[in-house]
Amino acid sequence: MFDRHFFTARRITLGLSVEELADEMAVAPSTIYRWESGETCPSLRTLAQASHYLRTPLVALMTVTEADRPA
Repeated sequence: MFDRHFFTARRITLGLSVEELADEMAVAPSTIYRWESGETCPSLRTLAQASHYLRTPLVALMTVTEADRPA
């Protein structure tokens, strides 16, 4: 599952505005806002691209919840 809180914190830590990150990723700023608000989640391919721009491992942008764990 996408960790929107880490995504947002990492963007801010790097000093990137929503508009700057959106421009680098070739997406609309509204897309970034929707990810950060939890309205939508990026695809795995897009998340991998985001990990590059946010200079963090892909796995850091994902979180495992109890619902994700096998029974």
